[in-house]
Amino acid sequence: MKNLNRFLNVFFKNTPASPDAQSAAISIFRIFTGVMMLPYGWSKIQNYSELSVNFFNDPIGIGMLPSLWLTIFAQLGCAAMLILGLQTRFAAFVLFINMAVATKFHFFDPFFVKALPILFLGMYAFLMVSGGGKFSLDNLIFKNANTEISRRSNMNIFSRSVRIAVCFILSWMVFSNAFSGIASFIILAAVFLLFTSAIYGYCPLINTIKKN
Repeated sequence: MKNLNRFLNVFFKNTPASPDAQSAAISIFRIFTGVMMLPYGWSKIQNYSELSVNFFNDPIGIGMLPSLWLTIFAQLGCAAMLILGLQTRFAAFVLFINMAVATKFHFFDPFFVKALPILFLGMYAFLMVSGGGKFSLDNLIFKNANTEISRRSNMNIFSRSVRIAVCFILSWMVFSNAFSGIASFIILAAVFLLFTSAIYGYCPLINTIKKN
């Protein structure tokens, strides 16, 4: 009965999981997202001759072949890196960009067409924040299990919420083709910086203001 009560408290009262349990959950999620992306990359190798001639109308304007090569690198190479937990944030970032392009390409399609790239986009955004977790090659190589970026946090919850809201608004405008060309890439880069600063809770400007 005591064990049952403990389980019910953990399950229904939102008791925080232990660090090891959180790392295990991140690792399972990381591997899952990598495995789910591999078939997409492999299918592009299987259909390489056809896609090299017309790869989604050259979605980012760098040519059919470079776009296809980058996509294969993301969906095969970076997916494998996620499975291994090797340079997790870099791999997740490349796949995030890949899914952002796919979301922009399918933005005006029916919801059930664009829902999948948007779902992957959210998954890779999460992994950019969480990293690979304790059970990863990153942690084995760099021995960084005891370091936390969040210790440098100097932002309150309101400031974080405003930044995330601005990120969603700007992203929606870019995906809906309100901006095009180099402007869309600059805005998406700004969105990425705002998003990471909001999640990690750090803003150098705040420290500068406090010192003055």
